[in-house]
Amino acid sequence: MRKLGLLFAVMLTFAPAVPQVVAAQERMETLRMRPGATQTTVRGIVFGPISASYRLEARAGQRMSLDLNSRNTFLYFNVLDPRGRAIAREQTRWDGRLPASGLYTIQIYLVRAEARRNRPAPFSLSVSIFGRGGEPGPGPNPGPGPGPDPRSWRVVGVTPNDVLNMRSTPSPRGFLIAEIPFDASGLRNLGCQDRQSWCKVRYRGQEGWVNGRFLRPE
Repeated sequence: MRKLGLLFAVMLTFAPAVPQVVAAQERMETLRMRPGATQTTVRGIVFGPISASYRLEARAGQRMSLDLNSRNTFLYFNVLDPRGRAIAREQTRWDGRLPASGLYTIQIYLVRAEARRNRPAPFSLSVSIFGRGGEPGPGPNPGPGPGPDPRSWRVVGVTPNDVLNMRSTPSPRGFLIAEIPFDASGLRNLGCQDRQSWCKVRYRGQEGWVNGRFLRPE
């Protein structure tokens, strides 16, 4: 009994250290641009289920442009407005006009299936803010510039030992339909969403959605 009591005392002594470690891993950072600057780039790492979050103050009517780069193709971000409502979900590139003044939150995370593998995902995030607020401009997620959409795509940016996943819905959580080779071409363009964040394609008789960051016009 004396040994059990000693073991219990040791467990109580070290128990408070665990929450402190978790809190440090989940720290949220605040981004501040230099006076007169409109763009900044941050670098970080997401590991497993631990996300990286950044806060940035902006005014209503300004435009925010975000570009996330990582070798891990399952890394995405959400953008929350000052009230905590999502104005962008599961994106790697986004450009939109801000609806309110206050602190915006950018959440960078791995999709659940990839997070369970506990692999580190280094990234860089480019953040740009344009305008003084209240100025006319395009709404969130403006479409591509003038000109006809390409009739077909080719795959780019996928490593030779990897594939491009075709999914049932425009989401990394969509059911996996097929795997497209890293150097494939002739993917029939069936339309894209949100400035080519996700595109529906037809390839070898199968139709589904792929991540648009890995497509270029033929």
